[in-house]
Amino acid sequence: MLQSMRDNLKGTAAIIVAAFFGFIMVIGGIDFFSGASGGAADAVAEVNGEKITNLDLQRAIQNRRSMIMSQYGENVPADLISDEQLREPVLRQLISSSVMRQAAQESGMVMSTAAVNKAITDIPAFQVNGTFDAQLYRDALRRMGYSTANFPQIIESDLALQQYADSVTESAFTTRADAEQVVAASMEERDFNYVVMPVQELLASTEVGDAEVEQFYQENQGKYQRPEQVAVEYIELTPEVFAANIDISEEDVRSQYNQEVKSFGSDLRRRAAHILLEDADQTKIEEIQSKLNAGEDFAELAKTYSEDVGSREEGGDLGFTTGDVFPQAFEEALASLEVGQVSTPVTTDSGTHFIKLLEVEQSEPPTFEERKGAIEGQLRAAAAESEFVDALSRLADLAYNADNLAGPAEELGVPLKTSGLFSRSSGAGVLANSQVVESAFSAEVKEDGNTSDVLNLTNEHSVVLRVTESKEAGTYPLAEVREQIVEQLKRDKASEQLAKQAEALKGKLAAGEDFAKLAEEQGLTLETSEKTRRGGFGERGEINNKAFTLPVPAAGSGELSVFATSNGDQVVLALRDVREGNLSQQSKEQRQALMQQLASVNGGAELAAIQRFLSDQAQVELTPQSE
Repeated sequence: MLQSMRDNLKGTAAIIVAAFFGFIMVIGGIDFFSGASGGAADAVAEVNGEKITNLDLQRAIQNRRSMIMSQYGENVPADLISDEQLREPVLRQLISSSVMRQAAQESGMVMSTAAVNKAITDIPAFQVNGTFDAQLYRDALRRMGYSTANFPQIIESDLALQQYADSVTESAFTTRADAEQVVAASMEERDFNYVVMPVQELLASTEVGDAEVEQFYQENQGKYQRPEQVAVEYIELTPEVFAANIDISEEDVRSQYNQEVKSFGSDLRRRAAHILLEDADQTKIEEIQSKLNAGEDFAELAKTYSEDVGSREEGGDLGFTTGDVFPQAFEEALASLEVGQVSTPVTTDSGTHFIKLLEVEQSEPPTFEERKGAIEGQLRAAAAESEFVDALSRLADLAYNADNLAGPAEELGVPLKTSGLFSRSSGAGVLANSQVVESAFSAEVKEDGNTSDVLNLTNEHSVVLRVTESKEAGTYPLAEVREQIVEQLKRDKASEQLAKQAEALKGKLAAGEDFAKLAEEQGLTLETSEKTRRGGFGERGEINNKAFTLPVPAAGSGELSVFATSNGDQVVLALRDVREGNLSQQSKEQRQALMQQLASVNGGAELAAIQRFLSDQAQVELTPQSE
């Protein structure tokens, strides 16, 4: 199957398709933390008989929502992150993930307990100052709704699925012919000359009459539609509003520090390494024991004998544990060792281990000076939070039926903010928040003149507002857009005038006259562009793009073009030569990098193709939603 897919992915078109699907995989990803978590019994779907529960779906929706909000902030429109909006795409992704995970299992992809444990301890979210923290781990799992029993199963599934994906992507390749096609197009070079006839110089002498302005306005009123607009006054509450006015004494900081020192836990952490034999081969166990007894290097023996792929190349190093990371028998054996000592064989569900204690750490409390700044910030934040909560509890009563919000703002000791007119789509900052926009344009607030409800945008960000001015949707009066229309008509007229001059210049060039001499006679600057490649910005980007749309000129001749840029300037361009990119002209390192990049793109495309194929073949049953 894989080879047939590869056979159908040939040529430049295949590279473009591969790049597209590679991009899709990057932005969509494969949700490795789905489908194996168990939880609520209600199934929302079954994939080849395997249930996807409602709990799985809700967790995945929350993960997707958190990802969107972390990327776009709290101003993301509420309807884009609602359960209704996210449910269908997230469920589709869960189904695809389930199919891929099943394929990984059927392919025999498994991970050892040691590799799973190492993956968990290496997760930054479970670390403090770069080292695994067991309490942080347990607290994080509890917040996410996982347990220490099922989370390793999820990680194991994740690692197996990643191994399966790598087996596809890392086996992909590209041919030199593919690379040559890509280079021929992407590194094509063009040589051309051009002059720019600036429209700006003619604007001052170009006249536009009142009748022309009126006619243009009447014929193009669709361009000058004014959306519904409001202006508001509002009170915005966050803890930061209060924090700036809070002073924290050094006495309070020192008192808090002393409490921290009293409760400081001097955790003992042990750093372990092991040699793992998954099958209890007594002969091999005795062989390793003999070499250890003879004083051979433990790390080298681990690289030779250990079947834990996650730690083998690191000399068996598993990192630190506080006593509850590894299986009980493993932890008990480790705790009985002195630094540098190696245990006798220890049996766990993973197999037989030779365990070495590499290092012991016992943390000490930080000094007052090290903690002073952080404690002061914590105390200030706590005091600000308290004032925020108090102000929030009073805000609704103070604002209710108030003629304006100046009095409530003064009572709470916070600034009263005001805005100019804005539409549903033109608000800035908090005025772009979907809840604020919806409230400001509601009939109750905009038309009836009421103060809005207190809008809790997040747990620590609330707003209340009143509309101070409103304008209904309609057409901007001519007086407001007259200057804009005059500018447009002047630019159009001047550009048309320049176009005639440009065509005349093009005619002379076509007749064989010298471009440089003609440019000098007309007071224009002749620009010469050599070895130009695609792309660019601004007007130069427009000129480059036009140059690459022209046909390749015949030998001994050129290709001429006249065109206007987006600002009305006229350009006369003479394309002189075109050279395809040549792979052989790239350095060895550049060729290797390109081949690797194309292989990676093909690998992403193959993985996407396999995912689609497996999804199409899967038996998927969706549970109808209850009304």
